[in-house]
Amino acid sequence: MSTGRAAAREMPIIHRIFRRQFAEVRTLVQEVPAHDATRVAAISDHLGFLLDELHMHHTTEDDLIWPKLLDRAGLDAPLVERMEEQHQQIDVSVAEVRAATQVWHSEPTSATSSALADRIVEFLVVLEGHLDEEEQVVVPLIDRHLTETEWQEVGERGFEKFTPAQRWIAMGQLVEVATPEEAATFFGDLPAPVKVLWRLIGKRKYHRYITPVRGLQVV
Repeated sequence: MSTGRAAAREMPIIHRIFRRQFAEVRTLVQEVPAHDATRVAAISDHLGFLLDELHMHHTTEDDLIWPKLLDRAGLDAPLVERMEEQHQQIDVSVAEVRAATQVWHSEPTSATSSALADRIVEFLVVLEGHLDEEEQVVVPLIDRHLTETEWQEVGERGFEKFTPAQRWIAMGQLVEVATPEEAATFFGDLPAPVKVLWRLIGKRKYHRYITPVRGLQVV
């Protein structure tokens, strides 16, 4: 019973999306001019999507990974229980970020942008501590105790939670943070029609989504 180290290869890439884009949003919140309502809305919406995406990722783990590990990991089960506890702590921090985002979106001032940036910093401390520990001590348990089929189901079920439009965003995020080798492996596992649609439609859709967030001109 083994995933063939698939989790060790793939989980850090997913985590990289959260690490980089939450940190990027923290910077953007502080830099965007208060009068630029279009960018304030774009950043707020993107932050909301990232928080939703993180929730979907964590609930997929809660449903499909932790129960199996608790049943199979034996003496390592307390490590899995820590992951569940940390998810609850992250949920509390997420609620604080969401509240600060609503205030900033409604009244984008220096004070509200600083408050939101502070909440994101606090949130990232909690989140990155969790991601670090998960990669170091729990991902090896996933590779040891889940089968390739079970790990594949985790990815499929997680991806199904996105709307069709959000799937292109998620793919764009992954391609953006992946190395060329990682991206080649990811696309190598996709059906041919999906690869074609990404080149013809998906790549452009992600570009049009992310450029207003970053303050670039959409072309």
